[in-house]
Amino acid sequence: MPIVIYGIGSPIVADVAETCLRSKLHVAAWVRNIDGPVFAPPDARVIAADEVSTTELDYAFIVPQFTPGHRLATRQHAQSLGFRRPAILVDPTAVVASSARIAAGSYVNSMANIGAESIVGLFAFINRGSSIGHHVALADFVSIGPAAVLAAGVRVGRGAVIGAGAVILPGIEIGENSVVGAGATVTRPVSPHSVVTGNPARTVESGIAGYRGFGV
Repeated sequence: MPIVIYGIGSPIVADVAETCLRSKLHVAAWVRNIDGPVFAPPDARVIAADEVSTTELDYAFIVPQFTPGHRLATRQHAQSLGFRRPAILVDPTAVVASSARIAAGSYVNSMANIGAESIVGLFAFINRGSSIGHHVALADFVSIGPAAVLAAGVRVGRGAVIGAGAVILPGIEIGENSVVGAGATVTRPVSPHSVVTGNPARTVESGIAGYRGFGV
């Protein structure tokens, strides 16, 4: 069945387009929900939110945005129009253990690896080449950057962001709406609403709402 890509103002849409192409997945519409540039393929059927048809509302939809707060707001906007079937979109080059569970609305980009017995929450975003170890738990609206490595048993709270190339050691808990900077090595738990950077990672900011100032 076709899919609808809802919210196409982020450059990451280009990767989602490639996943759809590799998956031979027909995209019924690419929906522009805000004014500004769009990043749909040149031959895509781009429509405004108020042009969505009742037929398209019956299709599954995906929200291609890396920032958790933006993803939440866009999902809410889509659902306010009548979309009710969030898709699960997994790139065919990704490796996902048969015992892993991925919740609705989530996107797994190319060459990602998700280990056994891991759980991916609602509307999570797992980027290119990331490695998710066995028995990892990602809460709703988590974002994992390219080439990040989460070792076995890591737990990541709702709306947290793990930056590109970060490494999280086994069993570490990352608090909700926290941010792990690119390239950081996390050796101890991260408090909610905190930013950590460096190797070993240290807290450089506390009390943030969330990534880019948007909490979920």
